[in-house]
Amino acid sequence: MSAPFTDEDRAFLRGILTSPADLTGWLAYADWLDDRDDPRSEFVRLQVRFGDPDLTQTDRFGVLGRLQDLAAGLDPNWVAVFDRPGIENCDDLFAFKCPRKWERLRAAGRADVRSCDVCRKDVYYCHTIGEARAHAREGRCVAVAQTVERLHDDLSERAPGEYCGLPVLGRLRVPDDPPPVITRRPWWKFW
Repeated sequence: MSAPFTDEDRAFLRGILTSPADLTGWLAYADWLDDRDDPRSEFVRLQVRFGDPDLTQTDRFGVLGRLQDLAAGLDPNWVAVFDRPGIENCDDLFAFKCPRKWERLRAAGRADVRSCDVCRKDVYYCHTIGEARAHAREGRCVAVAQTVERLHDDLSERAPGEYCGLPVLGRLRVPDDPPPVITRRPWWKFW
């Protein structure tokens, strides 16, 4: 884990949380961290880069992998300030995926909770799928850390290790029984 927060850290973080969409504050904080040889600066810079819409898919995977490596050694509440996940489980208001992002929500007094001005709900930052499922069961909006490996519809209440009724083996999904063998008739036989 990283060093405890200094007063200067807290001042930068307050500024970033006040206006999270203004990346100038993020980069000023990264410069300040660089001046102190603090390795957290790389994490902040990578988060800024990850939000670049011109980033190629290959580069995006590389940046995400490095973010995962760095996040493992950092304070999870500090990481939550800079993470950029989408909002999930906000189906009451939207018939589609919520358009808001974690980094654009207003701070709500706790590092892992922010307020959404659109749906007027609190959004809970989750470090694991289990944590996100627990909040979702309570009807809360969630933002799952980008460094968490995800599967389609993994917030649902199905049994762990199950995907669409099929057991999951690592990332490979296989049915219990092999698919039936379909024999084809030769093209010249019509009956």
